[in-house]
Amino acid sequence: MKKLFLTLLFSVLTAHASDTLKIIVPYAPGGNTDVTARMYAKELAKHNVDVVIINRPGAEGKVGQNEFINNAKPDGNSLLFTGNGSIVYNTLENIEDYYTMKKLVPVIQTSVLGQILLTKNNSPYKTYSQLIAASKDKQINIGTGSGSTRIFAEELFAGNKNIVIVPYNGDAPVMSGLLSNTVDAAFVTFVHGNKVANGELNGLAVTTEVGSFGIKSFKEQGINKNLTMWNGFFAPPNTSDQDRDKWFSLIQKVKQDTEFREAIRIQVNSLMAPTRLPEQFSTFIETEYRKHKR
Repeated sequence: MKKLFLTLLFSVLTAHASDTLKIIVPYAPGGNTDVTARMYAKELAKHNVDVVIINRPGAEGKVGQNEFINNAKPDGNSLLFTGNGSIVYNTLENIEDYYTMKKLVPVIQTSVLGQILLTKNNSPYKTYSQLIAASKDKQINIGTGSGSTRIFAEELFAGNKNIVIVPYNGDAPVMSGLLSNTVDAAFVTFVHGNKVANGELNGLAVTTEVGSFGIKSFKEQGINKNLTMWNGFFAPPNTSDQDRDKWFSLIQKVKQDTEFREAIRIQVNSLMAPTRLPEQFSTFIETEYRKHKR
């Protein structure tokens, strides 16, 4: 353990102005994952790291993730920023996707957050019970922006043939679908929580165990289901421990900044993930995968 922390300290001290980092975000601009990645990019710039954000949306995160696995060079200058939607949930249905995901090198878990089921403020469905009641007589389309929420929604509404789950590639597209009346309701990340709090949108339920933004959780409404999401950084296959630990050290330093932690809480309504070393983060992902696989 002492040797590891000496390595991490050396990595922080040797970061310099010539570092250029590509951060691949496998979702469209404007959603929680993208906004959070850009917040980290801004903070890393303060540590003399030049950062470029590249969005590669498609197939609920699979397109960008697979492109990163197949094409990113393990030279210490590329990271993938994504969450359990693509890393865990998208791999549950296909063992080949799981083995593809295992090629990634976990670096650090960054934040944890939930999802909100919401409708437009002029929607007739202002509560979860009203939405369910309406689905007895008509088709209700519900948009999801990630693999995790799609699977959660499919389980939540299993047996209700009048509820159709419509997958999108991230928060921004699913919000566009809601606002254009393509879908009747949508699951979005907590980044939109303030819009519910100020009356711009109707919040029907949140996926975390405890309610937020004045919205009760599914569990608090008598439905024993919950979903907590997280984000994190991953390096390309075959990345050296030295390069992995360099980015762990620098990003961990960013995470510990009090002002940045508060900015994450306010701007994207997320909390900092617990500190896990890269090996511990890898074990956590494996445990979460096996739990949901069962």
